[in-house]
Amino acid sequence: MKKKITIADISQKAGVSAATVSRVINHRSIVKPETVLQVEDAMSALGYVFEPTVPEVPSKKNIVLNLPEINNVFYREVIRGANTSAQAHGYDLLINITPINRNTIGGFCRLLHTSNVAGVILASCIHEDFLEQIQAIAPLIQCCEYNERSDCPYVTIDDVAAAEMATEYLLSCGRNKISLINGPYSFNYARKRQEGFLNVLQSRDIFVPQSWIVSLPAINFEMAYSAVCRLLNADPHPNAFFVISDVFAATVIRAAKKYNLKIPRDIMVVGFDNIDFSMLTTPSITTVSQPSFQEGYSSCELLVEMIQNPERIPKPLILNTELVIRESTASQ
Repeated sequence: MKKKITIADISQKAGVSAATVSRVINHRSIVKPETVLQVEDAMSALGYVFEPTVPEVPSKKNIVLNLPEINNVFYREVIRGANTSAQAHGYDLLINITPINRNTIGGFCRLLHTSNVAGVILASCIHEDFLEQIQAIAPLIQCCEYNERSDCPYVTIDDVAAAEMATEYLLSCGRNKISLINGPYSFNYARKRQEGFLNVLQSRDIFVPQSWIVSLPAINFEMAYSAVCRLLNADPHPNAFFVISDVFAATVIRAAKKYNLKIPRDIMVVGFDNIDFSMLTTPSITTVSQPSFQEGYSSCELLVEMIQNPERIPKPLILNTELVIRESTASQ
């Protein structure tokens, strides 16, 4: 009977330890090439047939949520919603904060390859060419923001209708000198909320100066405060503000106090998002309630369906908004 060749035999023949032989058999990538060759020569001389083991491919259990930035408190509930869904399905949610453009798309795609990603949630509007590059790696869904020229599925709200609702409400309160404090036009929501705002004014033949329509480069309290102070210091000045973030609404309240203007008697303000502190300001903020938790949750739910059923392409999901009336417009 032919003697079975053992690791000890190979070790002795190659002049290396048994542990080194074991590493060559099971994890050769961590062994010096010359040592691997030395052990393989010994195996060949002894008639040992080496069959390399096929490494087990780990299951893909990571979902990446890409955010354009982290300072906007709106994203807090989006993250919480997506994470709730991901955990319920046994996935880990990885947060990536990278504005995706021609300079960053390569690094983002490398991240997806190395992170063993099962799917991607994008919370910013990116070029369709970049969407295709990401789709080639993993299923993706757009959350809140989306590219209208792409057929990638998305979960969002009707920003035009929401802005029309807020503007109509201010007009119903007897205010027709309304300023819009907007975000950067690079975002879909900023363009569409301005569209809704102007739709209502134009339908009522109401004119507002172009200087009263302000686009700020970020959701930033200090920048908004400066812009609102400039408007309130002018003559005439707005008697109402529709702003695309509750952060901006808080700046209107603070700026009005500086100019001894009372809210809502002299100035009314309607915010957007209904984040937690909109109830805590004095006065509290009338706001368009955006279902941010549901946007994150539903995006992840649809993504998991796509991961589990690769042939399934879900239809766009547009969630409802509502106007929450508080002290910044209601009589006190």
